[in-house]
Amino acid sequence: MEKRRVSVQIEGRNYTVRTTEEKSYVLGVAEEVTNTIRSATQSAMNLDTRDCAVLAALNFCDDCHKAERKNKELVEKADQIIRQSAELARQCKEYKTKLTAAINENTNLTKRVKALEEQLRVLLRENEQLKKGDSKAQETEKKFEKTVRDKKTEKLMGYVPMRQYSLFEDDKKKQNSKKNGKN
Repeated sequence: MEKRRVSVQIEGRNYTVRTTEEKSYVLGVAEEVTNTIRSATQSAMNLDTRDCAVLAALNFCDDCHKAERKNKELVEKADQIIRQSAELARQCKEYKTKLTAAINENTNLTKRVKALEEQLRVLLRENEQLKKGDSKAQETEKKFEKTVRDKKTEKLMGYVPMRQYSLFEDDKKKQNSKKNGKN
């Protein structure tokens, strides 16, 4: 950008400033200098204009140094915030990865639970069927065990199966056949 000349008046004296800034900005700075010198003149009546200008320059330098220190502190805070933000972004990414893994594991476990629940339903149905069949088998087994006990008891007692014959056996057979024919 091209430098230009801007004329300003401070405490009755004209000054030419070469700057790249806008004329309005330079005039505003000159007005601030004039106000600061006037303020110093009013607070210390026995000082001349030159002394007041030096005091104004000291005030501006003090303000400038304080502003630089404040700027440096703000830059350091901003750097700290940027570092913390980067760390938080890294942690966020890490947690996002862990969350994705947990969601995937949860999905797989949910599928596994559903499969196990279905398997349990099938086993419960089979168990019920076995119980129904088992009760019939138990009845048959009990009858068989009773028969075995009875046979053992008969053997122990020396039971010999005998058949009685009757002289009238032929008559009984005829009577039985007549009864069976009637029914």
